[in-house]
Amino acid sequence: MSETTLNFIVTLKTGETKRFSKSCDSNNSTECLNILHKNCVALQNEVNVYLTTLVEEERNVTNVNNGSKQNESADDEDMSDDDEEDEDVDPVDSEPNVPQAKRLKQ
Repeated sequence: MSETTLNFIVTLKTGETKRFSKSCDSNNSTECLNILHKNCVALQNEVNVYLTTLVEEERNVTNVNNGSKQNESADDEDMSDDDEEDEDVDPVDSEPNVPQAKRLKQ
């Protein structure tokens, strides 16, 4: 009896590893290939769920850390918008492509 095993190892930035494994025990090669295919799909789904969970956890931590920074930058933007509104801008001068009106002599 031969054994075929699929192993997938995920190594995190921290050095922690997570092992995913599926095996197929069969003498019939056609049956083993069918089981191996099903196990590949199952293994891929398990790894995808694990990685998705890790990404969501990382995003939550990042969002919590960036939450206070975003509030501070929003306040800064509000202050800079007020400064821009105070400037007097001649609408004719702000549009360089618009031709100037000329006075006609009568």
